[in-house]
Amino acid sequence: MLPELEQLLVIQDRDQKIITLKSDLERLPHEEENAKLRLSGDLKAKENVEQQIKENEVAIKSLELDIETRRDTISKLKVQQFETRKNDEYQAMNHEIERYQKDILGLEDNEIELMEKGEVLMETLMNAKDALQKTQDIVDKEIQIIKERRSHCQHQLDETTEDRKSLAISIDPDLLNEFERIFNSKKGDAIAELVNGVCTGCHMKVTPATAAAVRASKSIPHCDQCGRMLY
Repeated sequence: MLPELEQLLVIQDRDQKIITLKSDLERLPHEEENAKLRLSGDLKAKENVEQQIKENEVAIKSLELDIETRRDTISKLKVQQFETRKNDEYQAMNHEIERYQKDILGLEDNEIELMEKGEVLMETLMNAKDALQKTQDIVDKEIQIIKERRSHCQHQLDETTEDRKSLAISIDPDLLNEFERIFNSKKGDAIAELVNGVCTGCHMKVTPATAAAVRASKSIPHCDQCGRMLY
């Protein structure tokens, strides 16, 4: 094999490695985003319970205000009963007091239900927080691994790129340009092995003359079908 072709094979190996490393680096942000997305479900569940707790607390305060208002009204009616001298007015106010007392009993029952609901919601919130924390721990570990992979890939990419530059210095510029043109057009390999007269790049048979040129190793032949350099 021609020394130039051997050098180009090494460069091709570096170029392929560079492509793989760049692809890995481009994929890592998506992996990180997917990891973070797994938190969204648990986070929404926690926020939903928190919202229900706030609404429940507002409902309880509203009931407490209604109860207090009716108790104040009962107190005022009792004062008016004490002051009135008319029996019909006294009885009318007595009926009003009884009505407000029944309202208070109903409101207090509703308040107890809401308090019990609040206890259930608090327990649900604790479970939601536990689930979120567990998912957060898993995601944090995954993101840390992704960061380490990013650092490792970037380091390898920098080293491989510098190595490729050093190797390319000794290659004839015209030959290097031809190699790069074929490499880019074939998306990953500009040089292919010839096996039993078949190019392993396109899997097509070459002409006898091309096969003979490859065996002679006096020049760099190209595949008759795909144009790749052959050895």
